[in-house]
Amino acid sequence: MKKLFFLIFCLSCMLYATQIKQYKVVTGSFFYKDTYYSFLRSFYKNEKKYFLVVNEENLKTRIFKLSELSSIILTDNTNTKYKKLLKKYNTSFKLQNFGVTSIKTNKVYLTADLCPSSKKGYEDEFIKFFISRYYENSALNITFFVSGNWIKKHKDDFLELIRFQKQNKLNITWGNHTLTHYYNSSLPLNQNFLLKKGTNLKEEILNVEKILIENDVLPSILFRFPGLVSNEKIAKYVNTLGLIPVGSNAWLAKEQDIHDGSIILIHGNKNEPLGIKKAISIFKKNNFIFGSILNDLK
Repeated sequence: MKKLFFLIFCLSCMLYATQIKQYKVVTGSFFYKDTYYSFLRSFYKNEKKYFLVVNEENLKTRIFKLSELSSIILTDNTNTKYKKLLKKYNTSFKLQNFGVTSIKTNKVYLTADLCPSSKKGYEDEFIKFFISRYYENSALNITFFVSGNWIKKHKDDFLELIRFQKQNKLNITWGNHTLTHYYNSSLPLNQNFLLKKGTNLKEEILNVEKILIENDVLPSILFRFPGLVSNEKIAKYVNTLGLIPVGSNAWLAKEQDIHDGSIILIHGNKNEPLGIKKAISIFKKNNFIFGSILNDLK
């Protein structure tokens, strides 16, 4: 019994073991070791300053210590892949499903939302099925759009997903799905989710990144609006944070079909079993190639 308690205590300590402070939005671009980067955030950990940045060509994030950036060249190259994408997704706004919904390839792109949930666990049986069905000696691409409150209430499940990543079973991109993912079924869409009056957008978005970094997980530049609902003001703010919005053209629980290039949406928090059931049925019949959104986004 004592050993079990100690194990649970250690697992709990793994989360939020290294708190970060003064987490701030920063902007600007620089050239370092033949690569263009954009600054995203700055923060302090153990009294040392760090920067979260994004590679402007492969769209991958990384963290630099301040001491590593003594020889950078500040630049303003607007012709990079990242800068072009930011410009592309800063126009033509709509209330529902704004952002990347498909990519012109013969692959498909699996995304799973981890919204806050009162249900225990997550769709672990589906993840295990996904691995057993498609795994062939290389990690399978999947994007989890995670909410901060899901992580807080599902610590062991979060750690299990990280283990799949460390075991090279899954190549996880961690997308942002806000801290609280507010929803009220009695409110219209234009007053719901992030459109709720009084919502602190900065706190909703940055706190998810902080939680991930405190657990040695890199947040990506991908963002999914809760409920896929937004407006021009919110979408523009997300853009100023350096994030790319991702929607879906294959929300399986809504009976949407999968096509080449589809961004598939399921819920991994046990809130939409219909979508999981449909995914299993479709996956059993199809030899899909699962792509990485970051790798193939244009």
